Amino acid sequence: MSIHPIFILVSIWSGVIIFFSAVVAPTVFKSLDEREAGVFLRAFFPKYYIFGIILGIISIGILMAMPISGFLIYAVAIMTVLTILGRMSIPIINKARDTGDETAFKRYHLISVMMNVITLIIGVVVLGIYI
Repeated sequence: MSIHPIFILVSIWSGVIIFFSAVVAPTVFKSLDEREAGVFLRAFFPKYYIFGIILGIISIGILMAMPISGFLIYAVAIMTVLTILGRMSIPIINKARDTGDETAFKRYHLISVMMNVITLIIGVVVLGIYI
């Protein structure tokens, strides 16, 4: 039995989210002061989101060429849209931080984190259902 490429892509995508949350973020905040952590994360996040967007676009392309189920297409599309929105939120979050608006920063950061969590949950659900 072979595994469909979509499940490999969703596994990589979900794994990257887990790795960032469990390894990269805690290491950055333990190893760097707040300013250095900010510099690193501002360089890292655009690449992180672009990687997810690329995985999503490739997945959608594969699903359009050889669809498996409607649910799977919608799940991957939602994951992709949430990742695009996450990428689009970076300048808004950075502006709130730069202007010292901690209330806005916390709100926008929480929304961004929740979009990431929902993306991960969808990915895990997809893998749980199909693998």
